[in-house]
Amino acid sequence: MGKSASKLKIERLFSGGIITNYYCSSACRHCLYNSSPSWKKEYMTEEMADKVFKTLKNFSVFSVHIGGGEPFLNFEGLKKVINKAIENGIYIEYIETNASWVENEDEAKRKLKELKNLGVETILVSISPFHNEYIPFKKVLRLIQLLDETGIRIFPWIDGFIKEIKSLDMEKTHSLSEYKDIFGENYIRYLPQRYYLTLNGRAIKTFEEYFPTKTADEIIKNSSACLELYSKSHFHMDLFGNFIPNPCVGFRISIDDVGKELDTSKYFFVSLLYTQGVKGLFEFAKENYGYTPSKRFLNKCSLCFDIRRFLVLDKNVEAPDLGPREFYENI
Repeated sequence: MGKSASKLKIERLFSGGIITNYYCSSACRHCLYNSSPSWKKEYMTEEMADKVFKTLKNFSVFSVHIGGGEPFLNFEGLKKVINKAIENGIYIEYIETNASWVENEDEAKRKLKELKNLGVETILVSISPFHNEYIPFKKVLRLIQLLDETGIRIFPWIDGFIKEIKSLDMEKTHSLSEYKDIFGENYIRYLPQRYYLTLNGRAIKTFEEYFPTKTADEIIKNSSACLELYSKSHFHMDLFGNFIPNPCVGFRISIDDVGKELDTSKYFFVSLLYTQGVKGLFEFAKENYGYTPSKRFLNKCSLCFDIRRFLVLDKNVEAPDLGPREFYENI
């Protein structure tokens, strides 16, 4: 892979996305990035967008998707990010949205027309029971209709849920427990499979009660180096100028350091996981901060998250490669 045994180097990038903001109208129980209304209302600046897109070009990445949080919560900011993509010759594959911002139809249509005029061709519309806990489906259908009228392609993620969501009152939101009551005990258990879900972020807490769990010792016994940190496909770059490998959320690598061998002192935790796996992180936290597991875990990512959350929130450990802090607070 062209890297030393001890130092991580992100040498090539393939496909990825831009996180314009972490704050969101929802706090969906599957959210990889723990987005919620509780985050600060920060949004990617024009300067950061320019830097991110120039970095992508240097790695021969010429198309990305845009997501959040909910990108439409700062529409003027979204347009500025898109304009910087255009300036840098980066194609926007699609923009993700949960449709929460669709209130006035005329205003929503005006915004969609503005995006189309900027060259946006596709909008991903989130469709799932997770989103339906916060957004009435009528609003989602209204957005789909407006996209159709505007001539923007609709990327429904995922249309396989439409039939069951429409069977409920579309004027209201519905909890996951309602879905379980109506469609059966196993309904939630099959959601990760149907939604192609990564069991990380907030999904850890949501699904720990539905899947077999292991003790920390059982996980550590089979621990190996976390080569996922080397992931170069479906990566994300956020509004703070962080590269986030998929699916290692809660870690951050400055985009200034992408393409270089990472300094193991600056990126202590990333390097520790990359070389020793969760066993190394567990032993470090136990020996230096008295970490002891208080529950069973879904997988190694679940244990890793629990340790990092303990370090960041309970012990106030500040590290260049752990964060943002709000990621750990908004579980």
